[in-house]
Amino acid sequence: MKNSLRLALLAAFAVQPLVSNAYTPEDHLAWIKANADAQPQFVDGDTITFDKADLIKPFTPVEYQEIQIFDGMEVKIKDAGDLTPAPAYQAATEKFKGTATIASDGALENYTAGRPFDPATFTPGSKEDGSKMAWNWNFRWQLAGLSVGEVHWVWVREGGEHSGHEVMSQDGGKYAKFYEGGGSFERVLTGPYRRVMFSHRSDLPDTNYKVNNGEGFAKGTEFREYTGFTSPFDIAGTAFLILRYDDPRKSDDSWAYIPSLRRVRRISVEVKSDSLLGTDHTLEDFYCFNGRPLEHEWEYVGTAKELAVARSRNTDAVYYGPNGWAMKDDWALRQVDILKQTPKRSNHPYSLKYLHIDRVTGECYYSNAFDKAGKLWKVWQLSKSWSEDPQFQGHQTGAFKAKPTPAGTQFSVFQSINVIDLQNKRGTLVPCRGIAAPATDLNEVKKILDVNYLTEGR
Repeated sequence: MKNSLRLALLAAFAVQPLVSNAYTPEDHLAWIKANADAQPQFVDGDTITFDKADLIKPFTPVEYQEIQIFDGMEVKIKDAGDLTPAPAYQAATEKFKGTATIASDGALENYTAGRPFDPATFTPGSKEDGSKMAWNWNFRWQLAGLSVGEVHWVWVREGGEHSGHEVMSQDGGKYAKFYEGGGSFERVLTGPYRRVMFSHRSDLPDTNYKVNNGEGFAKGTEFREYTGFTSPFDIAGTAFLILRYDDPRKSDDSWAYIPSLRRVRRISVEVKSDSLLGTDHTLEDFYCFNGRPLEHEWEYVGTAKELAVARSRNTDAVYYGPNGWAMKDDWALRQVDILKQTPKRSNHPYSLKYLHIDRVTGECYYSNAFDKAGKLWKVWQLSKSWSEDPQFQGHQTGAFKAKPTPAGTQFSVFQSINVIDLQNKRGTLVPCRGIAAPATDLNEVKKILDVNYLTEGR
């Protein structure tokens, strides 16, 4: 009787959201537990409108429901189909199955390429499996990395409207179709992004799974990552460069170029968890989590069935809703593994964070972070494109001119990374246009990802 009452209360909780920023980690866990056995009452092709919103609450993280659910909502249910990573990644996973291990400090050892561990074997509540899941995340299928020609960082305040903001009429109004709904635009930052993977490359078995056999510019490197800004004028030329070493125990080398100072400065680990140029993002939050696994404690929470934009019908992200924070797209039901992240550093701004990671693709669709008082602070929602779809290939021929992406990449690529600060009532939408997963041209890469080139302010 007690168990029946408990389940009834949890189910009621899933239907009756609390005030958004009053949520605690316990509330998130309660939503997971309440809906563990939920079965969808919708089918492929359905469009869920406001009058039927209760149908998607068991599959929409409770903290995100007030963003997803509103009068005028249109959640189109569309199965994502086969999102299996490329054969090269599958082959490496099979070849090196069972060889990777976790050291006593949580470091990954004896790893070469592919997915390090099988999540089907993980036990909820296990910290060791949490570390394994964190390394699975770190080494999900990423091919050679990403190139994004234009990233918008749009600050959207709750309420009001944005039709008069300059971005809506810029370049003949080519951006207006992406930003429907309400919300007040406070600022829009623009710039390119590039990440190149140098080691554990499943597509490079003939060179020891490394770029250039791990020699020269690629030596000892997991990846290099460039984030630049070209507008507005007061930050134009600002750029950040991160060098992640292949040694999991070695701290990143990170630099920033600040045009007003005309110099490159090293970035401390603390800076990477600070607000990025006033946005609601941090460098560490990119992708959902972009930090070093050993700087955090991990716990494997379990699995859930979750609606996600796993295979966008749009070439570029389209936003709508009362505050312009929601995604107007196809939503697929996906199995996700849930990972709890707890920073080791006492001065880290978050007390903990949850990541929801697709069992098949290894990509993150949803995340949330709690402040030091244990209250909900931010939620992230990410939309994904599939590299084999015409709409993804449209990046190469569309207005934003992406680099060519090899056919057969079978890559789930982020299309947008959107974070809502529920305490501050502001979102930072980060749509990415001109997306590609280009082959690695080492000569070209050196010109972008070398600290000596940061001052050129590309």
